[in-house]
Amino acid sequence: MGSNLDYEADHFCPVYRKVISSDLCYDSLCCLSGEFKISSTKELSEVKDIEYARKICSTCPYSDLNGGMDEWNG
Repeated sequence: MGSNLDYEADHFCPVYRKVISSDLCYDSLCCLSGEFKISSTKELSEVKDIEYARKICSTCPYSDLNGGMDEWNG
């Protein structure tokens, strides 16, 4: 079953607890997953518990950059 998420639309982020842009989502995901340094996204300085944020981000449907395609059987 594929995902119906719009990865380019603004959406609520449980890490920031507010609606964020897709660009901030992607940048934050890259930082929280270890691709970039945390300090490279200034908005992450607002997050008090980075380890907790990593857990939240990793379970968010928007963190699946394959868009659900890894579940595709077609």
